[in-house]
Amino acid sequence: MRNKKDVILVVEGRESVRQEYRRFLQKKRYEIKETADGREALDYLKVNPDTTDLVLISYDIPELSGIELLKILKLSERMKNVPVVLFMEKDCIAERMLAMDNGAEDVFLRPWEERTVANRIENILIAKTKPVCVNIMEEILEKELDKAIDGLHICKCRQCRKDVLTLALNRLKPRYVSSEKGKLISMVDQMSYDYVPEMLRVLTEAAEVVRKNPRHPESSSLPADKS
Repeated sequence: MRNKKDVILVVEGRESVRQEYRRFLQKKRYEIKETADGREALDYLKVNPDTTDLVLISYDIPELSGIELLKILKLSERMKNVPVVLFMEKDCIAERMLAMDNGAEDVFLRPWEERTVANRIENILIAKTKPVCVNIMEEILEKELDKAIDGLHICKCRQCRKDVLTLALNRLKPRYVSSEKGKLISMVDQMSYDYVPEMLRVLTEAAEVVRKNPRHPESSSLPADKS
């Protein structure tokens, strides 16, 4: 939050609907930014990812569709942590599930009840500001697995990768951080020359277990080990 107001970017092609959103959100004392299409919104967010607290996107917008814009934002390292909610004109289960599967924090249906939407937006913004504790070893170990996987002689399917990471993480001491600064410091610390061999050792041991007991579909399996 900056200047005691959360900043919400509204992405909607119709001026009349933008006015509707504007009246509603300004009553809640949010600072409102507006764009008329997905391309303009993307250009704005590339410059202002850290000063945008929430993006409110209509599903059907010009240039980039709401889903296309959502996908781009959630795949971007700089913009993926900005919460996104979509407004839809009608309840289509397939489209609603597509939005949630691609990282939308929520989907609102028009016509909408102000009190319900206001509460859900407030909950999203509160959750965004809460410090999150994460085990940084998950991210570091996954990167090491990417580097070493060709030499581990295991299937590269999602299930086998997940099993290797799970087994390896259970053998390493977790390292929890609660801020981006702390995360970076811990990454540098854990990736020191002395620690990499330990990660490779546990990855190798975990890969051996998974190679002998794969849980992937039959079609994904590697040829049997003849050694």
